[in-house]
Amino acid sequence: MSTSTDLMSSLAWSLLHFLWQGAAIAALAAAALSVFRESTTRYLVGVAALAFMVLAFGVTFALLYGAPAGAEMAVDALVLRSTVAPASVSEGAALATLELPAAFEFDFVWIARGWLGGVSLLALRIAFGLLLLEHLRRRNLLNLPPEIVERCRALQQRLGISRVVRYCECRLVSVPSVIGFFRPVVLLPVRALTGLSPEQLEAVIAHELGHVKRFDVAVNFFQVVVETLFFFHPAVWWLNKRIRAAREDCCDDIAIAVSGRKVSYARALAAMEGWRDVPELAMGVTGGDMAGRVARVLGTGVQKAGARSASVVTAGLVLAAAVTAGAASVGIAGPTLMAPTVTSSLAQVGARAAEPLPVEPAPPAAPPPEPARPVLAQPERAQAEPAQALLAQPRLAQAETRPVEPRPGAADAPRAVSRDRSRRDVAREPAGSYIDQMKSVGFDVSDVEQLIALKIHGVTPEYVRGIRDAGFAPDVEGIVAMKIHDVTPEYIAQFRELGLAPDFEGIIALNIHDVAPEYIAQVRALGLDADFEELIALRIHDITPEFIEDARSHGFTDLDVEKLVALKIADVL
Repeated sequence: MSTSTDLMSSLAWSLLHFLWQGAAIAALAAAALSVFRESTTRYLVGVAALAFMVLAFGVTFALLYGAPAGAEMAVDALVLRSTVAPASVSEGAALATLELPAAFEFDFVWIARGWLGGVSLLALRIAFGLLLLEHLRRRNLLNLPPEIVERCRALQQRLGISRVVRYCECRLVSVPSVIGFFRPVVLLPVRALTGLSPEQLEAVIAHELGHVKRFDVAVNFFQVVVETLFFFHPAVWWLNKRIRAAREDCCDDIAIAVSGRKVSYARALAAMEGWRDVPELAMGVTGGDMAGRVARVLGTGVQKAGARSASVVTAGLVLAAAVTAGAASVGIAGPTLMAPTVTSSLAQVGARAAEPLPVEPAPPAAPPPEPARPVLAQPERAQAEPAQALLAQPRLAQAETRPVEPRPGAADAPRAVSRDRSRRDVAREPAGSYIDQMKSVGFDVSDVEQLIALKIHGVTPEYVRGIRDAGFAPDVEGIVAMKIHDVTPEYIAQFRELGLAPDFEGIIALNIHDVAPEYIAQVRALGLDADFEELIALRIHDITPEFIEDARSHGFTDLDVEKLVALKIADVL
């Protein structure tokens, strides 16, 4: 067999082995992801699993491609043994006519050819993506205003990024993005510059700088290359999706840590939900499941314990199936790769076995052995052994009757055990008072996660009754959200006194954007009658009563909310 044929055959079998190897590694990663909740840990688990997939394929190919040489050495040893001392000439002749199993005749080279064709086509996608990024870098970047660049540089220093980062405006992207491995560029579209408040824009830029700090662009390129190499395996695509989701969660944490405003950042993500025009190799802020990210930022996206258990069980079943398939494929692949060498070497065995062996003269007979002398008993040693055994008995008895000294702290062990038992008993007992209180207000407390969320966020029956008396009837998730955002019955009553009747989402939005009753009174005192949605728009764009008075002092007397927002965005005043 030629070297090229050996290469293609080993490649084909490596691809077949990767079917079960990739499934097994993905199953282990799924089990680990179900256990860990920290976004950074989940990201590291995903990237490590993807690297192990590449390593498993490379090691398998190296072992299989080196298998024929090892097989030839093993068969040469068999030839040597059969030549030196074969059982009989008939056995050697039988080896010469030995037929190989039908499995040795399988030819999977077409799998390697098909894989090379698929990789070549998908490699064009990477080439076009790199050309598009280079086109953006060279011809479609505009300079940002100096004040925005200064704010970006200040954010970069706060994050401890010492690399040179460019900040540009780009009209070919719809969301803030970052491109470049060694010379990163943060791209800001016009929509983000005009449609987001300064605080929201700062948090979004911090998200993109998080990608720069963590070298996510390079890791994303590695993911695209792995997807290209193993395009045929669903586990690779599944794992890459989980890695990208965990990466966005990590950068969301960075943005929240820098800005310090979860709600404002969540509103920015919700506003950019429909902005999806991002090059494939760029890192856009709208990556992943936006609804899940918003829920996670607000603290309402908690995975249930039942779902995690189901994920672990499913991963275990997939792992068992993958290992079983791997054991079966190893049993087939080994003989197939060794077949060419075994065939030629077995022919040598038969040829050598068929040759007549030289007959050597028999050696002279050895003299008969002398009769063994009787061994005399040794009475002294036989008597000494019982004496030593008797001497050892008092020591043993003394050791058995020696009082055991108590260890330090051993006296407190029963108390510690009793305390542990009492704690377990308390944990097993239902928290009757709080559960009964939640039942009294009509909540279903069978869900442990919801019960814990109510308790952690300090939701009391009095708070629930107050919210309901104010005209709202939220479920468990809704009441927790209102408690997180500090929506009180008194807060709702203040808006009712001002003539505003927002719904459930509206009252939370008013609180998120710090629309205080005092602010509403000041705006209305200036003759601007706005509903709660318009009031939110005014607060998003930081339109203060002083700004309204300044605009009117310049002769703009017929200003409504839309005109005020337009003046603020254009920075006319």
